[in-house]
Amino acid sequence: MKRAQKRQLAYRVRIAAALVFVAVALGLVWLTGLTSRNIVMAEVRTRSEATLAVQSAVLERLLDKFRLMSPLLARGPEAAAVVTGRDLELARQVAALTAGMSGAEEVWFLDANGRPIASSLENGQSIAKRGATAIPQAFRQAQQGQLGRELLPGTPSRPANYVFASPIRDPNGQIGVLAVRVSLDDIEQAWALTKDPIVALDAAGRVVVTNVPEWRGRLIRDLSPETHLAGPSTSNMLSDLTGLSVPGRTRSHLDLSTRLPVLGWDVLTFADTTEAKRQSGRAMVIAFLLAVIAAGILWIVLNRRRELARKIRHDRLAALRLERRVQTRTAELRKTNMRLEQEVAERLQAEDDLRRAQADLVQAAKMATLGKMSAALSHEYNQPLAAIRSDAEIAEMLIARGTPDKALGNLTRIGNMVARMAEIARTLKGFSRKSGTDVRPVSLRQVIDEALLMVMPEVKRSGVALTTDLEDETLVVAGGRIRLEQVVVNLLANAIDAIKHRENPAISLHVLRDGGFAVLIVRDNGPGIDQEALPQIFEPFFTTKDSGAGLGLGLSIAYKIVHDFAGTLTARNRPERGAEFELRLPLAEGAILAAE
Repeated sequence: MKRAQKRQLAYRVRIAAALVFVAVALGLVWLTGLTSRNIVMAEVRTRSEATLAVQSAVLERLLDKFRLMSPLLARGPEAAAVVTGRDLELARQVAALTAGMSGAEEVWFLDANGRPIASSLENGQSIAKRGATAIPQAFRQAQQGQLGRELLPGTPSRPANYVFASPIRDPNGQIGVLAVRVSLDDIEQAWALTKDPIVALDAAGRVVVTNVPEWRGRLIRDLSPETHLAGPSTSNMLSDLTGLSVPGRTRSHLDLSTRLPVLGWDVLTFADTTEAKRQSGRAMVIAFLLAVIAAGILWIVLNRRRELARKIRHDRLAALRLERRVQTRTAELRKTNMRLEQEVAERLQAEDDLRRAQADLVQAAKMATLGKMSAALSHEYNQPLAAIRSDAEIAEMLIARGTPDKALGNLTRIGNMVARMAEIARTLKGFSRKSGTDVRPVSLRQVIDEALLMVMPEVKRSGVALTTDLEDETLVVAGGRIRLEQVVVNLLANAIDAIKHRENPAISLHVLRDGGFAVLIVRDNGPGIDQEALPQIFEPFFTTKDSGAGLGLGLSIAYKIVHDFAGTLTARNRPERGAEFELRLPLAEGAILAAE
């Protein structure tokens, strides 16, 4: 019963947590969209304000230029001469030159009664022929001695014009009016480079200048039925304007305006906020997807935690069962462990004893080799000693006769023979000591020379013809000098044993380089190796010699030493006759030679 209540409570907690997570996720999605929209709207507002300031300044600069030009031309002597003299040709030239140099659409002269005198245009586009009726407001202001201004509204097919009129005077008073008509088409062309709609409104709210030709001459309230301007004098920053009738599209816009006090106009721009809303929507979608991914990850984590808790409970129950079984066998395991520890200690001791025995066997094999060569070594020592004694006696006689210079040759021979005996003794001493286990760069030529020094007495005593062919004398291999000497001595000693009772016994020793290996080949002209014995030739205690003639360890020890140096030692029979042993060792190129 309690377990069912716990499960129901856990289910309710999970439902409540899921609802809280959904609420938080929705809040984060809404907050993300709102923040993104505010950021993008701020960027749109900043860009639109800059555009509005620039385009308003373009409009003001254009009209300011012609506002100043009209009074200056009216005060010039040419204007008075045109009105008083009624010289139509001069009037046309002055008007055309002024319009051409200033960029005005039209320049014309009126008399005091408003009748046209001459115009820079002679085609149908001129409004001068209508006289003062074409610009009644500007003409009236000019007659009053002011700078006359008047807007000529445009239509969707024709841009608007702005007229400046200035009085022309002579010493007797006002005699006429100079009018300058400026086309606002240049302003609209400049505004056309801006992607957002821009309009200039007069005091009545009519579109005067715009980069949307369809709006030209229309009231702003006709363009935005849901939102109207605040009146003729509005200059405040308007809020969002929705439902604006932009040709070919219906979107939401941000309406910004600025006031041109000199003209009494308002310049507005409608910044498109569709992209801001689109980016806000994308941000909300991304936030929603992240929330879904987070929910999935959270669900996976919680599910794995439930599985882990279930597994822990199961493992705990299993552990309790096992603990009872373990308690019953603890005593038996303790006894078994004690026996195992004793066996391990005995095995470690046996391994240590085996290693020492192996080392003693290697040393015994080396001493056995020296023992076999002892007779030859004794002869090698006795012969120099007899020669030393004879040379010493001769030198003593020569010195006694008063000819010490003749005794110098005898003394030199004595020194050479002593040096040779010392070299033999040094080599024997090094060979007889126990070798180390380090692997170092070793000169193969040095190893061969010292091995030959030890076996040469036996070679001479046995009458063996020994030839050497050292193709490359600079080979350096990775190994131990003393152990390699033992290998070479064992190979040569086995060859001598195999052929010393043969007729014309001969041994050849060859050294060559084969790729990254140094190769040493020892050949003899003996009977060779029996085919049945060849697979066992490197096994310990295997020998083909007579009983008591050898232990069968020489080749086995040599084989082990070579493999310790990552090399190979192989044996085979020669086709002509005799046996051949090939030793391959990896080169240690560029290494510094080290003494063992």
